[in-house]
Amino acid sequence: MKNIFTLTKRNCLLFLRDKATVFFSFLSSIIIISLYFLFIAKLYQQGFNEQANTMLTTKQLNFAIYLQMIVGVLVINSISFAIGMFTFMAKDFEKRKMDVFMLTNVSRFEVVLSYLISGIIVSFVLNLFTFLVSFLIIGISTGLWLGAGAFFSVVGVLIVLTFISSSILLLITVLIKSSSALGVLNGIVGTVIGFICGIYMPYVNMGAGIKYVASFLPFTHFTIWLKQIVLGNAFSQFGMSAEISSKMQEMWFSAGNVGFCGLNAPLWLMLILSVLFGVVCLIVSLFLIKGRMFKQGKVKIKKVKTVLKN
Repeated sequence: MKNIFTLTKRNCLLFLRDKATVFFSFLSSIIIISLYFLFIAKLYQQGFNEQANTMLTTKQLNFAIYLQMIVGVLVINSISFAIGMFTFMAKDFEKRKMDVFMLTNVSRFEVVLSYLISGIIVSFVLNLFTFLVSFLIIGISTGLWLGAGAFFSVVGVLIVLTFISSSILLLITVLIKSSSALGVLNGIVGTVIGFICGIYMPYVNMGAGIKYVASFLPFTHFTIWLKQIVLGNAFSQFGMSAEISSKMQEMWFSAGNVGFCGLNAPLWLMLILSVLFGVVCLIVSLFLIKGRMFKQGKVKIKKVKTVLKN
């Protein structure tokens, strides 16, 4: 445990000290928030006012729009923070620092586990900080506040989402094997996930094909789950019935279940499958990293033997 704690601390400090990596990890979130304030929020307001002008006040509508926006930010953050953290793992492989670790009493499993724990800790803490700040800003600006039950439900979902994101990104890092490629991926993943998961605009404006693609991604189902939590709480505060609330969420905020590839699979089943997919990614990652480190160790031993013979 001491080795894991020391390595985890080292990985977290490397990430936090690299200001450029931290900034680019927040870049996708900054882009989303900027786009919402520039024109996306206005599009939501105009479209809603044309269809149901008297249903919600301006403050109520803004409250719902900003809540669904921050949910999208949290989902994308869980990905970008994990990518930023695992970039240092890729750099360690590139710079052969793994060889140094293998000269100590640290096991391969401890090294790999420290990277995973680092990714989960950094991603969750920074995401939680983002959520807390957003919670306060939205509440102060609109005069409406997310309920305590919904607030802690979002925190609980973030824990599960962080684990899944870290597991998936760990596998991608092992397969890509390049810190530069991960940097490029971090730059485009926010935009791609933002459109596919219905964060930028509702699915009704994008066609059925996007829904089919989105149903393959665990992030889509967690986005929907988070939207249902915050919007359900908001609409209940507005005095809406459960039926109207459900229709509003699906029509205007892409918070209706998308199933799986056109099949009407319930959301709870898709969430369970998403968690299982994360576990599978984690197990595969552990085996691949262990094998990669073992090969590097064998190559090093051969080189040492060659030098001794000569």
